[in-house]
Amino acid sequence: MDGSSSSGAPLPTSAIPGPKRMSVVGGIWEQVKFDRDPVRYMYDLRSRYGDLTRFQTRAGTMLVAFGPEYNRQLHQETDLFHSRPFVLPGGLKTAQHRLRQSIFSLNEAEHKRMRHQLLPVFQRSRMEVHQHPIRGHVEAALAAWRPGQVRDLHRDMHLMVWGVVRDLLYGLDDNTASGDLHEGMEHWMFQTFSPWVRAFPFNLPFTPYSRMQLDARRLERKFLAIMRQRRAGGCTGTDALSALLRFRTAEGKEVPVEELVGHALILFLVAYETTGNTLTWTLFLLSQFPQAQHDVLDELAALGANATYDQIDQLPALARVLKESTRLLPAVPYSRRLAARAGVFGRYEIPERTRVIFSHYMTHHMPEIYDHPERFDPARWDRIKPSPAEFMPFGAGPRTCLGSSLAQCIIKLALAKILPRWKLDVVPHTRVDRLMGISLGPKHGIPVVLARQDRDLRKSPVAGNIRDMVELDHPEPARRVRVAA
Repeated sequence: MDGSSSSGAPLPTSAIPGPKRMSVVGGIWEQVKFDRDPVRYMYDLRSRYGDLTRFQTRAGTMLVAFGPEYNRQLHQETDLFHSRPFVLPGGLKTAQHRLRQSIFSLNEAEHKRMRHQLLPVFQRSRMEVHQHPIRGHVEAALAAWRPGQVRDLHRDMHLMVWGVVRDLLYGLDDNTASGDLHEGMEHWMFQTFSPWVRAFPFNLPFTPYSRMQLDARRLERKFLAIMRQRRAGGCTGTDALSALLRFRTAEGKEVPVEELVGHALILFLVAYETTGNTLTWTLFLLSQFPQAQHDVLDELAALGANATYDQIDQLPALARVLKESTRLLPAVPYSRRLAARAGVFGRYEIPERTRVIFSHYMTHHMPEIYDHPERFDPARWDRIKPSPAEFMPFGAGPRTCLGSSLAQCIIKLALAKILPRWKLDVVPHTRVDRLMGISLGPKHGIPVVLARQDRDLRKSPVAGNIRDMVELDHPEPARRVRVAA
């Protein structure tokens, strides 16, 4: 770790290296640069200042920590480092403020109680039940596919996952969770992660921030109506929304829906966005690396069309591909923490309310941990066993993602349905750039040409900053020839 002194005593926060301190205007500009492209900004910071650095934002100094030792401390010392809302604040009595309150912003005892309440919905043992509706939603999505069509892979995967999450987590049908609700959620999410909204959070007429506040009020009304209707019906279901509405205070009192609406919305968005993006990236990578796709197709063919989820979940090549996909392109590239009190971080003393960013993406691309970190190499998982602080696609410690089992179930079942039937060829010379919202996704979608699966797999040339993230021109190992017994 960075930071030391001759006596071994902690150093002050002011000793942490970083860009020179700026005026408020300079801090706003640095915040805009970070929000526009966090990956590029973090690479630049680490190359210039090392594994613990800082930069100035509109709201003050932000620390940025890189590497497993810092990750481990941030994950394990939950009494010192609190999770904080990742959605922009509004005034205390605004819809924006209520929508940003979620399980992701709870800490210590309250977080543990809410996690315990929701855990049964997401347990691995529930996947045997969930697999049947998941298969149905995948089949429904693929029913519209035709050979020769050009489709936006990113959009199709998100719509597929939207149906699954809407059904399994919220028990809603098409009429209740309509396209209008879907579009409203996406538009609000886009606004709340806009660099310009974040840089100028002033509720003045006709500003982007005021439009975000208006979107928040509309979205809150829709979600509150759904929640009140469910609670009036007894909320006896096994879905996450019913479990959330049954949540009680420590004194056993019913929690008003107005205090739960943010939990419902953010849980929905996180499940939908992260799973949709991971499925998109995995299919994209398989289209670019034919040998890896052949290996998965061989496994699926050996299982047959009627394989159970337990059988699919045990496939080693599929597991390696998903691990490598989430290593290279993790759905959540960075997270934030807030110091609940003064303490020591690494070798530095930090005051109360110190803000810290740490990065899943940067950790997964550290050559000190992974050889040739930009290479898509599923076979590396036969050679390595990284610690939870070195590989954290679903987080680590007490805040490990609740929905990791469900997300993997959706992704693996979708891949098992799509790959044997369809060959997805990325339109040649497509520009694939990253976009950071609630999750890491492609900025302009990924257009693919559909063809029946014939195993004549060829990668397509692509442009964009995806080429900085993945070494697309690296040759794969020669295909292993299967010899009949």
